[in-house]
Amino acid sequence: QQFQQQPPPQQQPQQPQQPKPIEHAMASMSLEPKTHGTVVPAENFDAEADASALRKAMKGIGTDEKALIAVLAHRSAEQRRKIALTFKTMYGKDLEKNIKSEVSGHFEDVLVGLLYDNAQFNARCLRRAMKGAGTDERALIEIVCTHNNAEIKRIEAAYTELYSRNLEKDIRSETSGHFKRLLVSCVQGNREESTAVDMEKARREAEELFKAGEKRWGTDESKFNQIIALRSYPQLRATFEEYRKVSGFDILKTIDHEMSGNLKEAFRAVVMCVNNRPQYFADRLYKSMHGAGTDDETLVRIIVNRSEIDLVEIKQCFFDTYQKSLSKRISGDTSGDYKRVLQAIVGE
Repeated sequence: QQFQQQPPPQQQPQQPQQPKPIEHAMASMSLEPKTHGTVVPAENFDAEADASALRKAMKGIGTDEKALIAVLAHRSAEQRRKIALTFKTMYGKDLEKNIKSEVSGHFEDVLVGLLYDNAQFNARCLRRAMKGAGTDERALIEIVCTHNNAEIKRIEAAYTELYSRNLEKDIRSETSGHFKRLLVSCVQGNREESTAVDMEKARREAEELFKAGEKRWGTDESKFNQIIALRSYPQLRATFEEYRKVSGFDILKTIDHEMSGNLKEAFRAVVMCVNNRPQYFADRLYKSMHGAGTDDETLVRIIVNRSEIDLVEIKQCFFDTYQKSLSKRISGDTSGDYKRVLQAIVGE
């Protein structure tokens, strides 16, 4: 009988340990869910044939825009780089300059953007956002706050290579206050990358965020910066879950209550990328085409930038959220070759 009474005490400790599987599930979460681009490397790729087709499309009077789209929108960045080099080798002409002399407007922006790899393209967008009078803070947020460590390092290197300038220094001179501090934190490319989740730390830091925001008069932005800029994505997911339990609020709601302007948008961008990066870009695309006029710069930047990374998932999020395909939405907001090239990249 004594032996039969042993199991219950052993089973009871199992009850409080139920969160354990969740901890393990979170711990095994990868830093980045697997995503897919709409643009993939072309099979049976032939740089010489493509260079020849582009030359033919631009030679003589008039331009065959459809031929330009057929090649450039359906090759990977690496393949396009090889085409540009082969083009210069075969004809002694620079492909980018040749394209710029043949086409114009937003269609030109897309085609030229496609000639650069992801890091170079982002570096160009950052320079454009900070050059001359005024600063495009939304472009800074969209690039600096949404990339992982390795991507940030590559963008920083490309920025220096293209412009002989220091990205952090330029950001410091173009921004101010807590907004500047968050961007500088992000541009270090030094976020923790462990996939292990410390639930005790998640609870403690959720409480600290609560005390820094909803629980006090005014906001301790530094505390938000410290936790949100440093911790790994899996750790932050656990912290945000705990935050909801502690405060009764979703962390995004708190950011909306406690912050404003560019700082609010920057924190929202980081948090949305922690939770669901494609959703962040789907929302940005929607806003770029919503209301009067189209924010073409944002539209081009996101479509070109994400085409080989996660545009498949962005399209799905767009459709699920706005009940309209991204391609149809683009069709209603753009026209001509500009519309055709965007739709070629996005796919149906």
